[in-house]
Amino acid sequence: MFFSIIIPMYNVEQYVGKCIDSLLTQSMGDFEIVAVDDGSKDKTADVVRKLSLKDKRVKLLSKENGGQSTARNFGLRHSEGEYVIFIDSDDFVLYDDFLETVRKEIEKTEADVVMYRYHKYFESRTPQIQKCGYSFASVKGETDPSELLPLLAREDAYYGSAWTKAVRRTLLLNNGIEFDESLRCEDIDWSYRVIENTKVLSCVDREFLAYRQREGSVTSQGSYKNAEGFLITVEKYKLRYESPQTGIDENLRRGLLGTLAKYYANLLINYGRIKDKRKKDMKKRLKALAPLLDYAVSSRPQTVRKIYRIFGFTLTVFAINTLDKIKN
Repeated sequence: MFFSIIIPMYNVEQYVGKCIDSLLTQSMGDFEIVAVDDGSKDKTADVVRKLSLKDKRVKLLSKENGGQSTARNFGLRHSEGEYVIFIDSDDFVLYDDFLETVRKEIEKTEADVVMYRYHKYFESRTPQIQKCGYSFASVKGETDPSELLPLLAREDAYYGSAWTKAVRRTLLLNNGIEFDESLRCEDIDWSYRVIENTKVLSCVDREFLAYRQREGSVTSQGSYKNAEGFLITVEKYKLRYESPQTGIDENLRRGLLGTLAKYYANLLINYGRIKDKRKKDMKKRLKALAPLLDYAVSSRPQTVRKIYRIFGFTLTVFAINTLDKIKN
């Protein structure tokens, strides 16, 4: 079996059918869908069970509620494919040649990891599709991570989401790479560990996924717990990647630091969105991370760096969050 597509699910009865249907229509059929019900209280499991009776490639697994990371890890342990793809249950695939295209890229390059792009999908906007804001066009053909990551960082084209990557399953198993079940924003941590252990990394310059933007989600409103997890992750990898003794290739290390500079700029936006009074406890830690902006190589963190140098922390947060509100 070539692909294992792992779908963590919790109370998504109105979305998961479309997600799975978009996979069952794929032109390439050598895959399994490992749908993990994480203790849903609605009819999510019933929806998937009906689909599994129609197509044996759909496998329904159930577990007690523990969060998305636990469901993903559970699905990985029960997967059999050569490559693993994670898809969130409220997202869906846009094109029927998604799996076929990714497989051809793997066969051509022998990649450990293939990255691809996405469109944002808005439930209550017209038009519903917002086109992807970055491209892999300038990095096409490069597969050495130490050469590719600096290019991706410069083009603001590196994204740490698990659902924009197909990963060789043995890479995960042999290196003990699972999602940190104690952490929010676990995708970023997971993706960095994947990249560090990747020998061949390839990019397909197409948008295959529709990333659903749900009104009222913690992502759009700002969550203290999510921001705290994001902060912990950036602190962890700043310490790791600023040390030349990590054993990581120097070009790769500098590229990874460039991605951290972007994440720091994003973290300031997240911080500004939080309404929780506990956010004040983050301020000192956030200010300590500001030197990450010195590694900025793409336009957004470079702009934040200029503003920060002139106005300092508080006014920078105010300025970029004002721009964020205008944009959204």
